[in-house]
Amino acid sequence: MREYSSSHFDFPGSDGLPGEAAPEKVSDGAASPLHDPHNPTQIGVRSRFYKHALDEAAVVAVTDRKGTIVSVNRKFCDLSGYAREELIGQNHRLLKSGRHDRAFFRELYQTISQGGVWHGEICNRAKNGGLYWVDTTIVPYRGADGEIERFIAIRFDITRQKMAEDRLWHLANFDPLTGLPNRLWFMNAIKGCIHQGLERIAPFAIAMLDLDNFKDINDSLGHAAGDSVLRAVGDRCRAAIRNGDCIARIGGDEFAIIMHDCGDPKMAMERADTLLRAIAPPVHVKDSDRTISASIGIAIFPRDGWDHNELLKCADIALYAVKSNGRARCALFDSEMRQAVLQRARIRADFETALHTGQLRVFYQPIIENGAGSPIAMEALLRWQHPRQGLLSAAAFADALIDESLAARADMFVLRTVIGQIRAWRDAGVPFRSISINATIADFRSPDYVDLIIEAVESGMIDRRDICVEINEDTLLGSQQNEAILQISRLHDAGVGTAFDDFGTGFASLRHLRDIPVDTVKIDKSFIDSVETKPSDCAIVTSVIELAHRLGKKVTAEGVETPAQADILRRLRCDSIQGYLVAPAMDNAMIERFIGHVEA
Repeated sequence: MREYSSSHFDFPGSDGLPGEAAPEKVSDGAASPLHDPHNPTQIGVRSRFYKHALDEAAVVAVTDRKGTIVSVNRKFCDLSGYAREELIGQNHRLLKSGRHDRAFFRELYQTISQGGVWHGEICNRAKNGGLYWVDTTIVPYRGADGEIERFIAIRFDITRQKMAEDRLWHLANFDPLTGLPNRLWFMNAIKGCIHQGLERIAPFAIAMLDLDNFKDINDSLGHAAGDSVLRAVGDRCRAAIRNGDCIARIGGDEFAIIMHDCGDPKMAMERADTLLRAIAPPVHVKDSDRTISASIGIAIFPRDGWDHNELLKCADIALYAVKSNGRARCALFDSEMRQAVLQRARIRADFETALHTGQLRVFYQPIIENGAGSPIAMEALLRWQHPRQGLLSAAAFADALIDESLAARADMFVLRTVIGQIRAWRDAGVPFRSISINATIADFRSPDYVDLIIEAVESGMIDRRDICVEINEDTLLGSQQNEAILQISRLHDAGVGTAFDDFGTGFASLRHLRDIPVDTVKIDKSFIDSVETKPSDCAIVTSVIELAHRLGKKVTAEGVETPAQADILRRLRCDSIQGYLVAPAMDNAMIERFIGHVEA
């Protein structure tokens, strides 16, 4: 550690500070007296010159060994706001800002008391209460006996630099919309909690909170309204958490909370329920009150993980489980959830392989009209010939189709297969009315899907009546509905049939039934199952059939399994039925034999 003595620094007497005397002038052209290092007179001149230069450049103070101020320069007074008379004789703690802890000053005093030079940044408090930052070097001065007599502190004002750094830090660590900490801050906070937890076995919980159906607010009311909701939720959560707990907005409509001293699962659930209750009251936005709900997934340290990534993953898994099972509640992570996630990941990976290796098949389920004499129609259904599990229906790999990219590629496979099959059957003289294919919003995000259908019709590959595109009601919700309606209109204009699938189970309104150019309404199986036993379901089915007919649309009942159901639907003048009563889905060879049997 470097030490200074009187031989290194020409230290002032106790009655003054460098810079109080002006340097002697040096005439032009004359030899400077500073150039002779051995002349005693010139040494004094040189010393005064150095002191003056230091005084003009830096904030300087001298204290005794106990920290009592014995001398300050003009810059010190200007920066601190104190007069020299107010500072001399005062302990340097007069300027203490409270921004540094005891350990900071302990290390500082330990260094200089042992004769070492300390360098660092210190925040001080001025006379007016304002804070200022100084880049500080403290040098011990030893007397003739080698003992430390005083300390000289040389400082440079870096307040503007620190303010700029603070602004940058705030921008990097806080969300400008809600004023809450952001993901970066939160991740660092979790790491700090884990470090403390490892040192003193302090359990805590991580809660991941996601707003339910928030996208619908953005889509229906606009992003400004969505921002208002996010601010309101942030304020409510901030007010609802306990003192010492932390909340951050980590992206989109997702918030994260650190709940300290919360290793008990019951306590974690209670705190999460408090957040849900705080969010529940309606939020006034755009002249209306909107009810907001949220889902929360919880992971506990160290029960569920010892590292921040593992804890967040567990909380995310619990959140996904809540979203998949009704939403608007909270759940603790457990090992079964992890297994479910791993299973979904395996299914998606295997399905990706199936797309590339020819494991997918298209099966066809007959649709027959209630009136005799018409050729059958069919619905094309995707099947997976799994190398280990055998033939799988879509329900077995539904998790893979949550990925819109996989769903779009699978739907394109079905479409290409059906177009080829239509052409083959028409060439072979196989009688059928049409084949329906299921489309999702993933198919309408680009025009490629509809382009392929129209191209096949215009090229003569198939007839416009050979194919019908079924859309799910969910396709018409949110921001994607305009694109979906555009593509459905293109099909309608090209003469291609369209149908509402699973009508009555989603959120499509009668306005959609009126305004969307669909030709057929398909009543969901859930209503047909109880059409014999529940008057309410029978009334719904009756009303849908009558309404569709009045709007000039045909009706198909899905999931018909008993003759009694078929009889009721026939009396209600339902146009077509589909289900196990008619036949299950079959591959192309079996459906050909079925058609031959029906025609015979």
